[in-house]
Amino acid sequence: METSDSPAGSARLRARGFVLGAALIPLVSLWVAGMENVYGGRPTYLSVFFHAIIVLAALFGLNAVVRLLLPRFSFTRAELLLVYIMIGVSSGIVGDQFMAILTPSLPYPFRYANEVNRWETTLLPYVPKFAMVSEPQAVRTFYEGGSSLYALGNLKAWMQPGLLWAGFIATTQLMCLGLNVIMRQQWTQYEKLSFPLISLPMELTAPGQDSIWRKQAMWWGFAVSAGIDLVNGLGTYWPSVPKIPVKVQWLEFGPKWGGALTTTGLAFYPFVIGTAFLLPSDLTFSTWFFLLFFRLQRFIFCALGYPTPYPWQSTGHSQWPAMLEQGIGSYIAVVVFAVWAARKHLAVVGQALRGAGLAGSSREYRSAAGMILVGLAATTWFGSALGMPTATALVYMVLYLVVNMAIAKVRAEAGAPTHGFHFAGPDHILLTVLGTSRMRTTEMSAWGLFWGFNRAYTGVPMPHQLEGMKIGELLGARRESITGAAALATVIGSLAAVWALLHFCYREGVEQAGHPVRDLAPQGWMLVNSWINDPKGPNLVGLGGILVGFAFAAFLMEMRFRFVWWPFHPIAYAIAADWTTGLIWLPLLIGWAIKGLILRYSSPKAYRGARPFFLGLILGEFAVGGFWSVLAQLTRRPQYTFWT
Repeated sequence: METSDSPAGSARLRARGFVLGAALIPLVSLWVAGMENVYGGRPTYLSVFFHAIIVLAALFGLNAVVRLLLPRFSFTRAELLLVYIMIGVSSGIVGDQFMAILTPSLPYPFRYANEVNRWETTLLPYVPKFAMVSEPQAVRTFYEGGSSLYALGNLKAWMQPGLLWAGFIATTQLMCLGLNVIMRQQWTQYEKLSFPLISLPMELTAPGQDSIWRKQAMWWGFAVSAGIDLVNGLGTYWPSVPKIPVKVQWLEFGPKWGGALTTTGLAFYPFVIGTAFLLPSDLTFSTWFFLLFFRLQRFIFCALGYPTPYPWQSTGHSQWPAMLEQGIGSYIAVVVFAVWAARKHLAVVGQALRGAGLAGSSREYRSAAGMILVGLAATTWFGSALGMPTATALVYMVLYLVVNMAIAKVRAEAGAPTHGFHFAGPDHILLTVLGTSRMRTTEMSAWGLFWGFNRAYTGVPMPHQLEGMKIGELLGARRESITGAAALATVIGSLAAVWALLHFCYREGVEQAGHPVRDLAPQGWMLVNSWINDPKGPNLVGLGGILVGFAFAAFLMEMRFRFVWWPFHPIAYAIAADWTTGLIWLPLLIGWAIKGLILRYSSPKAYRGARPFFLGLILGEFAVGGFWSVLAQLTRRPQYTFWT
């Protein structure tokens, strides 16, 4: 079996690994869609998908039995991790901030046009019907449920728009894969980024004496978090069982300060504490520090009479301190400095594209560049066909790649338990600069549709693709095999996402389903409605916030480069601007404090000895929390959810 220092090309990746991964993707997509939209649980809000860890652990245990009984049919460690990579790459696409918003947005205007909003005359004549679902019976049963996707009328109504959007989403993620291929060597070999979030799958599958399953400390940590989730899960059946309060409790403030301090919560998630112990200390410290820093800004401006609107209310208009826009500026700075740091590597890539490098590198980089250029042409054409001006569609897609590249860099360099980047995509950036006052209704409808995959960036595939490349590098797998697996998972995952969501929506009905498909899908069209009725010019305050965020992030990067002792991590500034940091700041602080105390008053050896306990905290919560989610699917009733 391979070890982490296997030489290049030594890991065995037979066809069976690809086949198993491809076969599991639709089943896992169905599981995720059910959790997030019907039965409860939001795995794709996390950087490490707990359902992917559960599948990997189950396959690892099953494989151990097969190795004893039928060793020739067993999988190698690399093949098990290949399946994990494919599930990670594909699962976010069906997630509640991705296709779970985009898919139900396609028939929405035809269901909810009425005399009040006057969409019959102001909106519906201008929407791109070829990419939407307007057939009355298919729309009605989609929202009311009690039907089936496989009824001929429903299937026919969704065939064209479903395939169009699945193809479009697959193309966007293949462009991201091309970027990863180009940047991989810079980030994994030259900058030697730490990739802290691959620790769990790597240690979970480690062979021999290195196996985490042999560590007593892991089982102690496992027992703590698993016990908490077991007690809380039983409490959903028997209310007399006292629940252990670890989930978030949002702090409530009076109307005067609510805008300043909203989305600030207290939580004690064991798996976040465990994850914080694995992350760089400067990142965890800086994340909760900058959360307080942003709250202080909002508090001061609120006291001065400038209450900050809630993030999704600020598209098109902002007030100081423009916290969301500061976050946008900071992640743009992350990408700009990442490209600058990679300038020598990119020069080598340019030579390889001209055929001056090694033959293998030239083929790899040419394929990646071709994927990006063809993808940009195809997605720009699609945006134009929906109603966007061609130049706007092109800039939109370039900015989409910038956002994804920032997240991939953030995850690879420092890790982050979650990264929402809510309402901070290309739509917000462009609307800040352009405004909506000169926008035609046809163009507005295209923006409304694109909102479905840009509302947030919690489960995007690009960081999972990059982490998969790093795992393959550690195992000695062929780069082409890992890239091919990620591409295959992207295509199958896009198709499976549409299928899984339609399956549940027609069975359960959107109006009876959960939060994402019912409550979040309309937001894009609500924005369009506001633009029609109240168009606005450029958002100068928002633009100022972007410039301030860029400048401050650049300052943090410069200080970090010049002074080893500098404690503030620039990436944390980007992470803390998102509201989801309010969920996890306290467990991050706890994990950071425990790690700091061990390193300060003990030794690095003691830290290494404690790692299994904190890995056990993560595994225990994932295992029992995952059990409750599977039970929910089997019983078709909500169960305890350990996250949000």
